[in-house]
Amino acid sequence: MEMHQVRYFLAVCATQSFTRAAERCHVSQPALTAALKKLEQELGGSLFYRERSGAKLTTLGQVVYPRFQRLSQESEGIVAMAESHQRLHQVPLRLGVLSTLGPARLAPYLAAFRARAPGVELELYVERSQALLGKLGEGELDVVITNLRDEAPPWCVPKWLYEERYLVVLPPGHALSSRQAVRLADLSGEPYVDRLACELREEVQKLCATRQVDLYATYRTEREEWVQSLVQAGIGFAFLPEHSVRGGETVNRPLVEPEVGRTISLVRASERPLGPAAKLFWEALLSMASSEAPGNAAVTATRNEPGKRIRHP
Repeated sequence: MEMHQVRYFLAVCATQSFTRAAERCHVSQPALTAALKKLEQELGGSLFYRERSGAKLTTLGQVVYPRFQRLSQESEGIVAMAESHQRLHQVPLRLGVLSTLGPARLAPYLAAFRARAPGVELELYVERSQALLGKLGEGELDVVITNLRDEAPPWCVPKWLYEERYLVVLPPGHALSSRQAVRLADLSGEPYVDRLACELREEVQKLCATRQVDLYATYRTEREEWVQSLVQAGIGFAFLPEHSVRGGETVNRPLVEPEVGRTISLVRASERPLGPAAKLFWEALLSMASSEAPGNAAVTATRNEPGKRIRHP
């Protein structure tokens, strides 16, 4: 059974005429009749009585009519969905974003993409990097924005988006707030709010141990929104990526000696082709990132590198 046979059958039902049905379907009457005879052979019985008043459904025809009608509607619906998909109308895009990324840095990217593709329905998943990569590998996400830290898995295709340095976020009136930058050694013994979700946390702890810097974690939390509020309340200082710092009364200074930073990448799975929406999103974000990057030629060399950036003096 083929869809054109179903279409011919329904056309005869609607017009009660093989001639008018052939005209409606833009085929010759012999071609339509031959297709319906073949359908009748497959079903094992006649579908129409040929009477002077027109073509009438047999009992078998009456049985299959509602099912053929639903089949036709579903087929038309599938075609419409495919056309909408190609036109990016009501097409879902599943985007994974690292939980420690500042929304303010990415929101303009997403707003610019929406202006370019308003019919795409973006589903945003905010989690840790390993969880995001797991879902990307399983096909549950289309694209991921994250800090890969170490070597990317072989099935990943990472592309550079932006870099950001880490800041020392101090309570108002802190003794170090008068400085233009804060050395890691200056923070030894200072009350400290530990960001448990930070993907560079272990590397910073190793640096502190190497340099004999004593960090005492007064409070610890995985919730990014709590960190700056605790600092603002005077609990202690925190290390935060510069784009994760929100407005408030904290004092924010660059961390130096050593500088600590990270590279944020757009990641997809190499073995899975991107759909139209994901492909447009991929191209749009990379284009925007490239246009924003200062010294584009210098940045290009690092675009495919993993995301850990700890700069020693």
